[in-house]
Amino acid sequence: MRAAPSKRLLLVVASGAVVLAAIGVALAGFRGTGEDDATGATVSSTFVTASRSSSIVVLDLTTGRTRALVRPAGRYLAVSSPTWSPDGHRIAYAQQACPHCRFRISVVDQAGTLPRVVSDQREDLNEPDWSPQGDTLVVTKAEHTERELGLLVLATGGVQPLEAHGEPAAAEEEEEEEEEVEAPNHPAFSPDGRTVAFEAEVPVERTEIQLLGVTSGELSPVESEADHFAYPVFSPTGRRLAYSRTDPGLTWNICTARLNGRDQVCLTHGPANDTEPTWSPNGRSIVFASDREDPEVGLRSLYTINVDGSGLRRLTNGFDDGAPALSPDGTKVAFVRRQIVQFER
Repeated sequence: MRAAPSKRLLLVVASGAVVLAAIGVALAGFRGTGEDDATGATVSSTFVTASRSSSIVVLDLTTGRTRALVRPAGRYLAVSSPTWSPDGHRIAYAQQACPHCRFRISVVDQAGTLPRVVSDQREDLNEPDWSPQGDTLVVTKAEHTERELGLLVLATGGVQPLEAHGEPAAAEEEEEEEEEVEAPNHPAFSPDGRTVAFEAEVPVERTEIQLLGVTSGELSPVESEADHFAYPVFSPTGRRLAYSRTDPGLTWNICTARLNGRDQVCLTHGPANDTEPTWSPNGRSIVFASDREDPEVGLRSLYTINVDGSGLRRLTNGFDDGAPALSPDGTKVAFVRRQIVQFER
């Protein structure tokens, strides 16, 4: 039985391509040294190294072919969180040009021509998600050791704070009391653009999903019983959320629920870590990243599964793939890929 990982390890696993690409760490799994142990048996070993850089790749679901839209081209380039524009013509993503550089938001068209940075180079922005109107991206902004939510206005490149507010204070007070959101991650717009779902840290070493009204600032947690929730994404109707949550063994599974957290249905049940769901436009299936082929090594592939838990199918293999995003017409998946540069068993 595996020992329960710490919260820090869980967050690294859940962040997947974002964290590993950002710090440029080689992904490695290691068991033993190949020498005999105390019982005289030979200890098996597994060692995997993935590229320090990453690419934005698009998989055509009708042909099964992949093509790289953004690639390192011999230089360090870490990319994360691809998201399709509402018209399906462009992909926004975060990129880091050196291991200690800030993340900036860039946009590329479907042909992969002329990727351009759309955020201020002084800002450290990550995890974009496109608004339904197509003029704004919700992002996470890093400031020293703190993170906050913001709205990146594409026309200007400026970032507007996205803040939560509590109930109105006493009548004689004019200002509303602000609520503090701890370490927000993985924000996602609702289909009507009125709400942002995101993951946040809460007391007693837990993470939960919260809903934030874009205009009202009203903040409400999604009811939950698990220790950790992450990667929320709205269904096409906006009535349900898909997300990753931990089971009692602290393994990540893909689940869906109503916006209040009720009527929860888990589509996967370990023993692998299944994360980063993205909903198909027709609401019938979900694409996600998983290390289920070899959880001891930890390299991930993309999978698709129906919302009733049937029809599990592998989409990619041979690389470390994560952060999938389905196109508005449901025919393509954009995702982050890192090459495997060394593999020994």
